[in-house]
Amino acid sequence: MKEQNAIPTAAALLFLYVLTALTGCAPQQGAREARPTSDTIRAQPIRPNSAISEPVEVRILDVGQGDAILIRSAPAAGSAREEEHVALIDAGPANRIVGQLRALGVRHIDLLLASHNHADHIGGMDAILDSIPVRYYMDNGHPASTRIQQRVLERVEAKGVVYLQPRRRTLTVGSARLHVLPAPEGARSDDQNNRSLTVRLEVGRFQALLPGDAETELLNRLLETGEVPRVDVLKAAHHGSRNGVTPAWLSRTRPHVVAISLAENNSYGHPHERAMRYYCAGGRMVLRTDQEGDIIIRVDSAGTYTVQTERNRTVAPPAERGATTACSSYSAADTAAVEGR
Repeated sequence: MKEQNAIPTAAALLFLYVLTALTGCAPQQGAREARPTSDTIRAQPIRPNSAISEPVEVRILDVGQGDAILIRSAPAAGSAREEEHVALIDAGPANRIVGQLRALGVRHIDLLLASHNHADHIGGMDAILDSIPVRYYMDNGHPASTRIQQRVLERVEAKGVVYLQPRRRTLTVGSARLHVLPAPEGARSDDQNNRSLTVRLEVGRFQALLPGDAETELLNRLLETGEVPRVDVLKAAHHGSRNGVTPAWLSRTRPHVVAISLAENNSYGHPHERAMRYYCAGGRMVLRTDQEGDIIIRVDSAGTYTVQTERNRTVAPPAERGATTACSSYSAADTAAVEGR
């Protein structure tokens, strides 16, 4: 049949306009997100903020020697929406994460983000993708080099999860804003720790920094960008290793609370004694998952926050910071000496 040309009617044009406005430019399920045509395109909403601000819970899960950080923005009182917004940053190792999420009542995940591709950060992601509906996935963009990474990417494609390009951008998850900071150019291609995605979490005036397994090289590069602010909560980089903290890093971030995710009596010697002396200096509240279980930070829409541990110790920082089991073996003289005072 010969194709016929037609001039759209006004009604047809109006229909197309309304359809475009409704569908927007969200990535389609099962497809990789197209690269932006301009550097000014920085924000990709996971779900739009509701009209009523929602409280946010940040839970640093006790997964043993690994990382998993669960962010939940629950429906606010009076909100017409019943479903919470959920993000999970890292999910390793494999043997406990799915059971923990189910026990916490997690029924879906809007954003699953891998800071980098080591098994202690992504070991449980294939099981999650098999068990829990996931909407978006992001990693650091490094080509798959391990079987676990290949399995995760296979599941992402098979389940129709949208892959988000790992670029500098802001993702909105309920009342939480996740500012994604990819590793600046120059990291060695084989150095996964120093290619970690860093996430700055913002809720009202509250800020937390989640730097994956960043080591000294990446910490210094991030400081050079000028994008590292003062924060309320710092997730210790690389499980409290000696190369995951520097005086300059703490001087810039000035956290009230430092959370360290690690296993008891792990074979890596984490947390390193020098790192602990840095973290405990200045009266910071230092919490360890091997001692406290899950570390739970609850933030209201204004950014006021409290910290509670799974073992039922509640603290309202910064008034009570520093009085923690993690720092009990480090004297004031020891920690002051570390910072050169």
